[in-house]
Parts: sequence; C-alpha cells; structure tokens
Amino acid sequence: MVDDVRVVEKSLGRVHYGGVHGEVRMFRRSIFVIKDVKAGETFVENENVRSIRPGNGLHSRHMVDIVGKKATRDIERGEPMTWHMVQ
Repeated sequence: MVDDVRVVEKSLGRVHYGGVHGEVRMFRRSIFVIKDVKAGETFVENENVRSIRPGNGLHSRHMVDIVGKKATRDIERGEPMTWHMVQ
C-alpha cells in the first residue's frame, strides 16, 4: 500500500504558482490609466485606473497600493502605470 501511495504522489507532481518557462508576460493583466489624470489627482479603481491586458504596466496585485494615492504628473489615457507616477 505504501508503494502505491508513493506512485500516486509522484504522479501528482508539484504545484507551481507563477509563469511557465517561455511564457510571454504580454498576455497577463496589468494596471493602466483609463482616463486622463492631472498631477495631484487621486487614483480610483475603475474610474481612472483599471487592470487590463497587455502586461506592460504594474502587476494587478499592486492595485491596492495605488488606489487612494496621488499622481505625480499629468498622465494620459492609455498609459501603463509605473511607480514613478504614484506619490
């Protein structure tokens, strides 16, 4: 019975959370500005920033770090978010 359990354990493999080798990050989501933002204006989810494809901006997991913060400069609609845009 122990041998059978070991065979099953090997067949299940290991869980890997993250990208696979050769995966293109472009197909993942990232944070983009969806409405023109003036310097000093506050970022609001789904009002002026949103998580969309392609993956050229900050990862979507950083949305909680951005919402409620202010813009350091004027940002045009369609720009991918970077940390330089956030105070």
